[in-house]
Amino acid sequence: MRTILRAVLVVSLVFTIMNPGLAFAKKERITIGGGSPGALFFLFAAHTASMINNKLPDEFMANATAVGGSAENAMLLGKQEEEFGVMSSDTAYHAYNGIEEFTGKRSPNLRAVTGGYVYLMNLIVPDESPLKSYKDIVGKRVATGPVGGSYQIHFSRIMSAGYGIDIDKSTKQVHGNYNAQADFLKDGVIEALAQPSGTIPETRGAAVYNLTIMKKVRFIPLDDEAMRKIMVKYPYFIKVVIPAGLFPNQDTSYTTLGVPVTVATHDKVSNEMVYKFVKTLYENKAEFLKAFPGGKEFVDPDKIKALTIPLHPGALQYYKEKGIETPKQK
Repeated sequence: MRTILRAVLVVSLVFTIMNPGLAFAKKERITIGGGSPGALFFLFAAHTASMINNKLPDEFMANATAVGGSAENAMLLGKQEEEFGVMSSDTAYHAYNGIEEFTGKRSPNLRAVTGGYVYLMNLIVPDESPLKSYKDIVGKRVATGPVGGSYQIHFSRIMSAGYGIDIDKSTKQVHGNYNAQADFLKDGVIEALAQPSGTIPETRGAAVYNLTIMKKVRFIPLDDEAMRKIMVKYPYFIKVVIPAGLFPNQDTSYTTLGVPVTVATHDKVSNEMVYKFVKTLYENKAEFLKAFPGGKEFVDPDKIKALTIPLHPGALQYYKEKGIETPKQK
């Protein structure tokens, strides 16, 4: 009997070695699209993937991917090439409806999962710079975000609507990941840095935070009249006053615009997967935030009110069970 049992075990072991994929046959793969390495989008994706793998090891195998940002995540989700992705709420809205930068490229299969932090528009220059207004960047070398990200699009919109300036024709744009671009300003490679950050210490963003430690810089405020024009054309922007001291050596407050962030999926992702994705984050909130303080607003039920596309049924199921208010669904 022992000989037979030993033979069965040996055959099973050999079969498993020869067919390693079967060891993971019951696991569903989850790809979470973030943004540039080190930036908040990517950090959210990485920590969420880690949390899912730790809490649901027998059900899912999750991984985070570095992509250009919002626009690329919207495209990948629209083509069902990832299961979840982080993007600005306007990008989600435009892709879902096939307007603005997604004209002719509509992705009606996009669905919201949860909200996130408010994504600020920042224009940063060396403290000694003669640039005082956004309109002064004409003819200058300006970093405007990574290719494929939403920040370049946002910056282009605010310059066009607020100041009548086409940045593609009027500035010398430099692209790269956010950390590299902050170094460009520190080292004098560029004259102005257009880069996002959050509104609270946990979401300030490492690139901008580190820059303000290493170099004395100024945050240029958006002009009141420009903001009015921008918000008329793009009502998803919200006015934000950043108090002095959010960043090291930031001595004065400044006024700018922000856009809320959305974690999205697509309608072919199962209700069960989305339900467990949301539940894992919200019901392990303390542990999640201990590892990733910047995730604070991604697990804030109040942020769900700012979503601009319909919720996935799996997410809606969880929120209804918990009595969390959600936007009216179409």
